[in-house]
Amino acid sequence: MYVDIALDRKFTFSDIRTTAERLGQALLGNWAWSKGEVLALMTPNSANIASVMFGTLYAGGVVCPLNHLSTASDLAESLKASDAKAVVTSTSCLDVAQEAAKIAGMSKDRILLIDDAKEQSEFRHFTLLQSSQANLVRPEIDPGEDLAFLVYSSGTTGLPKGVMLTHHNIVANMIQNAVASKSFVDWRRDKALGFLPMYHIYGEYAW
Repeated sequence: MYVDIALDRKFTFSDIRTTAERLGQALLGNWAWSKGEVLALMTPNSANIASVMFGTLYAGGVVCPLNHLSTASDLAESLKASDAKAVVTSTSCLDVAQEAAKIAGMSKDRILLIDDAKEQSEFRHFTLLQSSQANLVRPEIDPGEDLAFLVYSSGTTGLPKGVMLTHHNIVANMIQNAVASKSFVDWRRDKALGFLPMYHIYGEYAW
């Protein structure tokens, strides 16, 4: 499904589903994740974004993609405004994420890494967050009411504003894309270059 040149890895549908389910179970079992709680995602493009995104949705959470070029103060404002309970980031953004989390009052153990980092042993890779419980029940989702994404506008006329997108919103847009592209795009043979920034809603929809 995805080829990540930076990581030199390939991810199948099965890879992403398995990793996402494990993360979702870990959020529910280790962090007692509640439906509607927000996980912030602040990282350059990575194929691992898919697993983090679907894992958060698995646990009934809301994905909040944020600009990886944000300053610590701007990121802290977004973390506070979204009431994020955790943040997944990359090693290149880790210093900013730590400072922002401190300002927002978020514990350091709620910072997870999306890329491999042997030197940053203090912070875990998101796949190392393991569930300590079995047979956890997933929250029931109301597609028309419950949020899937909380995305922030560019703030052209002021501070960035949170835009609430339900599961129904996302599925409707996916159907629109499928109908519009079915005559000339076939996922079994065609490939797409993922150059859009994944923190931007245009990039999120492209996934």
